[in-house]
Amino acid sequence: MSTFTPLKSDKMSRDTDGSSESRTSTIRPSKSQYRLIEDVEDLHRYRPGGYHPLQIGDDLDDGRYRLVGKLGYVAVKAITADASTSTPEASLIYSLGNSPPRPGRETFPPLFDEFWVAGPNGKHRCIVTPPARMSLFDAREASTVGLFRPKVAQSIIAQLIRGVAFLHSQDIVHGDLHLGNVLVQFPKAIDSFSTSELYERFGEPESEAVVRLDGKPLSNSVPARVFIPGWFGVRSDDIVLGEEKIILSDFGESFNPHKTVRFSSKTLPLLQPPEARFSDEPLSFASDIWTLACTIWEIFGQRPLFEAFFPNADRVTAEQVEVLGILPPEWWGKWSRRLEWFNEEGELDLKKTSRGHDGVRMSWDQRFDYCVQEPRAEAGLETVTEKERRAFKAMLRSMLAFRPKERATAQQVLHSEWMKDWGQPALEESWSTLNPEMKEK
Repeated sequence: MSTFTPLKSDKMSRDTDGSSESRTSTIRPSKSQYRLIEDVEDLHRYRPGGYHPLQIGDDLDDGRYRLVGKLGYVAVKAITADASTSTPEASLIYSLGNSPPRPGRETFPPLFDEFWVAGPNGKHRCIVTPPARMSLFDAREASTVGLFRPKVAQSIIAQLIRGVAFLHSQDIVHGDLHLGNVLVQFPKAIDSFSTSELYERFGEPESEAVVRLDGKPLSNSVPARVFIPGWFGVRSDDIVLGEEKIILSDFGESFNPHKTVRFSSKTLPLLQPPEARFSDEPLSFASDIWTLACTIWEIFGQRPLFEAFFPNADRVTAEQVEVLGILPPEWWGKWSRRLEWFNEEGELDLKKTSRGHDGVRMSWDQRFDYCVQEPRAEAGLETVTEKERRAFKAMLRSMLAFRPKERATAQQVLHSEWMKDWGQPALEESWSTLNPEMKEK
């Protein structure tokens, strides 16, 4: 892990910035204390060691920043007090920003500034980066058809692959790849907006009062009001080529291949690689490749590759075996509940369970039609050609080998046929459309 040197730029004295908070290990009480407010941070984490209570209009760092919304010209992330002394996020961002230029570095935000703020819940490290508009997950959820336009999907996937390849080249494992951690950037034009122009164009932030269920007054560790995300929202079907520049967030851990440190899999259950359950080997770059493949599939189509209601470990494994085939022998025998879905040869036993939207087993190709081709056709979008379909399948199947050592590396994915013939051309077209300065030789 590189040594971190704080950046103190006088250029960052504008009064337009935003705020978000990181996760914390604080345990949530068994009984709710506050009236439910949907789509906001966990209010129970406003406590000693947890979130810093911030309000619109608050000044930070001796007035160098003023809070105008949850997102703004620059984003101030106030880390929980408990995590502020141990988080590697600032040093990782600084290290990546100062690494030699390589494809994919553009998908990570530069570190503009860093400072500390003291509050009723402790001392919080604050890091200042460019803002992001919203996540790909939120953009897709807000859309009418749950799809990205084909060229936009290709460009986003290409950027994502480049970003992961760059991250791995710096010996950093992301550890939590999913649509919620891939963020859409703002257009450059927003840099020239004043606060009033920002509100006039996008509307003022919505807020709701925080109310204790027992009627008691709030302590000073809890904000009086919380703000609803989605202020700068955009729908996936409204994103056009050239406006889909992304950044990756919430990464990662430095990885030393000579140390047998087992990282915990932080990602969502349906995206977790099988070795997180069956292997004692350290989780590393190959684990990112598995979750990258799953995320790529979701960007390309309307539904995830692996689906299950209440996705516990056994249901997730059953989905993986149904799509990809039987587990390696050393893992197959470890799975005690395998015969509830399959026979000993790994064939789905339809007498015991029915799968898929039509009650039968869904192969890879059937899922591709169900998740990608049919939704695109119904939405009036261009479907995938047979040539691209074969290249896309070859790329993802190479990333979804059960054994980590048999998976493609990020560099191999970067140089795959699909990237060469579809991903990279779409990305270059995007750069030439609205961002000519981004176009590479």
